[in-house]
Amino acid sequence: MNIQHLKAFVLAHQLGSISAAARTMGKRQSQVSQWISDLEIDFGVTLLERTGNSIRLSAAGEELLPMMVHTVSQADKLTACASALSFEEPTLLRIGIDNYIPQSCLQAVWVKALQQLNVNLEVSTNSRKALLVGLDDGSLDITLLTEHTTLHYSDFDYCRLGSYRDVLVAGRSHPLISEPVVTADHLSANRELIWTREAMTDDEEVGYSPTYATFTELASLVAVLQNGVGYVMLPYDQIAPYLATNQADQRLQVLSTDFEQAAMSRRVEAVWQHGLSQTEQGKLLLSLIKTEHALLVE
Repeated sequence: MNIQHLKAFVLAHQLGSISAAARTMGKRQSQVSQWISDLEIDFGVTLLERTGNSIRLSAAGEELLPMMVHTVSQADKLTACASALSFEEPTLLRIGIDNYIPQSCLQAVWVKALQQLNVNLEVSTNSRKALLVGLDDGSLDITLLTEHTTLHYSDFDYCRLGSYRDVLVAGRSHPLISEPVVTADHLSANRELIWTREAMTDDEEVGYSPTYATFTELASLVAVLQNGVGYVMLPYDQIAPYLATNQADQRLQVLSTDFEQAAMSRRVEAVWQHGLSQTEQGKLLLSLIKTEHALLVE
């Protein structure tokens, strides 16, 4: 059994054809086809059922595919770790942060990192989708992401760190403030404001209302809220300076809803390139991220 043969089979399944797998691997189609045939001989089972130019997994292929994907992933991780050990320490580490993660939770990390690391740091913010692309193409070393639906990253190392809290807020003169408990119907009937920090992207979640307005600048959004127009969901740390502290305070107020019975927590995960933790500078930065963040730890 050869790792290249396993990779050829996995790619053929993922890309839908042997020719596509061959292009990705930079090999001839006949060679990749032969590798898969050799793998079938080694295993003693048929992995792919071929009909003309199309392929589909056999019953045995479906059974073995998850194990082969895991084996290929571990082999890639081994190669990356060995490569990191064989080269000099990095001189630059690039960190991407999800737009919605409160920067205040990470200030201590950057202070300690700049004091203790002997590398240049590039810290940027972007959408979750763009950050994952950066990991894939190697333009980022580490990302800090708001947890989504991915339970396991086979192509990267990762760690769940903690969480930040979202709150739903409106201005004191907004009609929703008079509602003791806000329902989804209430929200749907009023304009929602959305803080994007950037242009809207394809992966934006569906909001509470069909009527909305987007703002890249938080100060402008807050000014609109303070005039009694719209409501918004924001990380508590971002909006806390603008929140009312008592009933007479005319600043923004948190809304209570019937569909969120507990605090709205958003978990944060660190995701990084295989092999980074094998370098002294990468290991130190990851340790600082894990120990110095100010996220909520349950």
